[in-house]
Amino acid sequence: MIGLFPSLKMGRMVAFESLIEQDYLYVLDYEAAVTAFEEQPITIGYAWEGKQHKYTPDFLVRRKERSELIECKPASLVSKEENQRKFAAAIDWCKPKGWSFAIVTDQELRRGPRLANIKLLTQYARLGITSETVHWVEGCLVGANNPLTLQEGGQILYPRIPAQGISILLYLAFHHRIGISLDDQPICGGSLIWKKEDSLP
Repeated sequence: MIGLFPSLKMGRMVAFESLIEQDYLYVLDYEAAVTAFEEQPITIGYAWEGKQHKYTPDFLVRRKERSELIECKPASLVSKEENQRKFAAAIDWCKPKGWSFAIVTDQELRRGPRLANIKLLTQYARLGITSETVHWVEGCLVGANNPLTLQEGGQILYPRIPAQGISILLYLAFHHRIGISLDDQPICGGSLIWKKEDSLP
């Protein structure tokens, strides 16, 4: 599965070579701690049985606190001897740089509702909400309960058309202007949202 992912964070199309990589790009684009990422970033050379081999990890991920090489791999293939050699070479390559190496599997990535919820938020990430609207929404929520449900928030903003308010709240949740529960259940009207102390610019 080869394609291009329209990354809002990177402002460009990012190439992927598997469905696992594509799913992981949704996570990278959403996670606040991720400042940048790059596909097929470097090629690592390593020796085995007297021959030189090459390995290219899937992503370089730069987080606020560290840089990390990432391999996206089906869980069923992680223990293959050839893959273990590649992973060991990557770990050795990362050590002197102070980087880390991690494997993201399909089982880990797709466990629970988090990935599906991030994909839903991504649908609202490009609504084009103005800064004035953001401030208006945050002002409307000042006197509200914290947390409150997504449905309650939508009704506070647009009592006659709560769905319109919910769309704006999902936009704000993608951009980390409000908090939302992603791990407990699929996002719905009963999902909890809350104001963040750092929500104002």
